[in-house]
Amino acid sequence: MTEVHALEFFSGIGGLHHGFNASGISGQVLESFDMNQQANDTYKLSFGKNPPYTRGGKLLDLEDNRAKPLLHLLDQLEKMTKPPTYLFLENVKNFETSRSRERLVQLLHKMGYVFRECLLAPFNFGVPNDRLRYFLMARLRSTFEHGASNREAEAEDQSTTEVFDPEKEPIYTAWPFPAFVENPKNEVAQHPFTIPEISQFLDNDESQVKDYLLPRQLIMERPNFRFDVLRPSSNRSSCFTKAYGSHHVASGGGLLQTLNMDQTEYDFSNSEAIADLGLRFFTPTEVARLHVFPLEESRIIKGAQDLNTVDVVAKDTLTSVRSFQPHLVQSKGPFLKFPAKLKAIQRYKLLGNSLNVWVVAELLRGASDVDAGEEDHSKTHKHAIEAGQEEKSSSDQNVDEEREAKRPKQTLKTQ
Repeated sequence: MTEVHALEFFSGIGGLHHGFNASGISGQVLESFDMNQQANDTYKLSFGKNPPYTRGGKLLDLEDNRAKPLLHLLDQLEKMTKPPTYLFLENVKNFETSRSRERLVQLLHKMGYVFRECLLAPFNFGVPNDRLRYFLMARLRSTFEHGASNREAEAEDQSTTEVFDPEKEPIYTAWPFPAFVENPKNEVAQHPFTIPEISQFLDNDESQVKDYLLPRQLIMERPNFRFDVLRPSSNRSSCFTKAYGSHHVASGGGLLQTLNMDQTEYDFSNSEAIADLGLRFFTPTEVARLHVFPLEESRIIKGAQDLNTVDVVAKDTLTSVRSFQPHLVQSKGPFLKFPAKLKAIQRYKLLGNSLNVWVVAELLRGASDVDAGEEDHSKTHKHAIEAGQEEKSSSDQNVDEEREAKRPKQTLKTQ
């Protein structure tokens, strides 16, 4: 793959940008775009530049239909005489059954893109977290890189021989994809994963976590409510949503058990026993680690050598160290940095609206491996990156569930 020049839409705190850096792909993110001022402040502090075309306040008419920004981008894409060579999109689960997704893949097919769709979680990539998300990776066929007329002519030829049905497109649910496994030259297929314990992502300084203990009174006042109890030895954690750390204790992510570690079964009707578990929220830093954001300041493995004293792995060598666990691969930066003025609850919300850096890096590397050997018609690719919209419109959420039943699923056992 030649050098990539990327645009990042719905950029948030830069999860996709960090993933692009971690992928080892040669290139740069030219511009990023987002409407959330707190996210933009974080992005600026992390990367040294602010997403340029932003405005504060509410989204006004866009607030009533959150699919509109994506649909607007698709309208602009269709008008381009020189569309981007690559597209990468992340969105919430159930986007795959939405009308927005139908519009997206129909347009990509019409314009001559080849694409893969998947529903994957960090757990599929060696990270102990269950944040299931929809991803799409698309590449413009080399024969369509010379203007709209060729694309339209080819689309017309295709229409006489085949009928494209979005509902029949496979949604992959395991990694690596079958095509990668079948290709012995594809490095992604040779990437074994083991799932580490959550303990490797926790803060070592007990003084830093005391403020995140769940108040005993809160548990006693809410008998019989249920939530995920996680132990340091667990190798799985639930999705941390933007509501994590709020008064919605029973939703948004798991709680960490710190006391009575011999207790492994939980009777939620016994509030006293639950309160004795010493439950606490994961800190924003720990959540960021589970999202595999590059962090500058902290140790990752409890009781082990400070990883920041270890030789840093350069970006251009990352493709040769894929067997490393994602939380062990360090970066020279840029690092994720939150403005000091942001409270923990605001940091949770931004992280809940972000995406997993390692998942992005692996998928982008996979896309580059698939692209290897293709004829290149330009020295520099243009790659439009569309980071996912966390919320969906209500109209998209009411799509008939029969679509999902019709769609074939591709599964493959992860090593």
